[in-house]
Amino acid sequence: MSSQSIWYAYDPQWALSIRARLNELDVSDLWLFESASSASMPRLILDKYLGNPIRQMTSKKSTENELTYDSLRGDHQTLEALNNFLRQQCWRSAVDWTITYLMKNPSDYHIWFIRFACLIKLRLFQTIESEFETFGNLNSISKLPFSLRLLHAELPIYMDSNHFHDGLDRLFRLLMITNTILSVLPKDQTQLWHRRRLRILYSIANCYILMKRMDLIISILENQIVKNEPVEQQIEIYLLIVRILLQTGDELNAQRAFDRALSLLPSKENLSDGFLLTKELFSLFRNDFSSNKLLTAMKNPIEVNNHCVILLYMSKMKESLDLYEKLIRDKATNIHEAIIFNMCTIYELESFRFTQKKHELVDYISQYVGDGFSLTALKLQT
Repeated sequence: MSSQSIWYAYDPQWALSIRARLNELDVSDLWLFESASSASMPRLILDKYLGNPIRQMTSKKSTENELTYDSLRGDHQTLEALNNFLRQQCWRSAVDWTITYLMKNPSDYHIWFIRFACLIKLRLFQTIESEFETFGNLNSISKLPFSLRLLHAELPIYMDSNHFHDGLDRLFRLLMITNTILSVLPKDQTQLWHRRRLRILYSIANCYILMKRMDLIISILENQIVKNEPVEQQIEIYLLIVRILLQTGDELNAQRAFDRALSLLPSKENLSDGFLLTKELFSLFRNDFSSNKLLTAMKNPIEVNNHCVILLYMSKMKESLDLYEKLIRDKATNIHEAIIFNMCTIYELESFRFTQKKHELVDYISQYVGDGFSLTALKLQT
């Protein structure tokens, strides 16, 4: 069966099985369950603490209150501590926290999802695959969160290009089950599963982009719009098509997709940030840097970053760097790997003292960033 036919397919036999359990389960927990030959309890493969490597690069002394997991501290064993690690993007500390917790509570699948999501941030894909294998058949677990099923399907795509087709096989199976669930649900209960189907759609789109099969994903996305998605989701899909087409250099069809998205709006006034950011992408694509004013009001780091890139293309390197430095010093939450990478690139272009400037930057950001911050963003020689 081709990818396109799988995309719209559902299984009548599966539908009977799912319909039989409609009254037994919450709508969010519906799935195609299979009986397992034997029970399997997930277990840890990576059980060594990861620590905080960024502290090794800074001349600043660590403090007692720094957000790095300590298995001997009682206040670090709570869910509140885990939430703090996640808020501060301390992915390593969050992983270390899950080791202690999952040794005692191996069937808490929400914590497994948090662990795997953090391990993806750290690019420890093989560890995730090995630990997923200890779960056994995922379809035999009745309370497995949908987010964990989706992460399992996406995992081969994260690993390398040799595994793209494995990831697509998993994603299309998820999609077929999701289509089947939607086929049996009353219309007033389908909103959650429509959102989940759209999330699978984005994952398939990302994979096809990596495979450089834009023709396939554009066709699938356009056909998906015809399938009577809610208007808000149709707009999201059209804007996604615009971004994909601009990556391929197809400005004409990107503009057509953008115009279709606009046509779905009840009013063309006060466009959302999604529309305004897409307009800015057109300006970047067209090398239209005649004005350093963006359409958006630079309310978030993404918009400021776009503005800095435009300034750089206009040969206004100092203004771009000043704006970046103001961004990260005004609000510590604006410190992002992509922004730091761009700053370090400008340092290299702007000054022969770039190594010293980078180390000064490390000393500054180490006070605020979590231990999951990627050191490659600093572009330091190792």
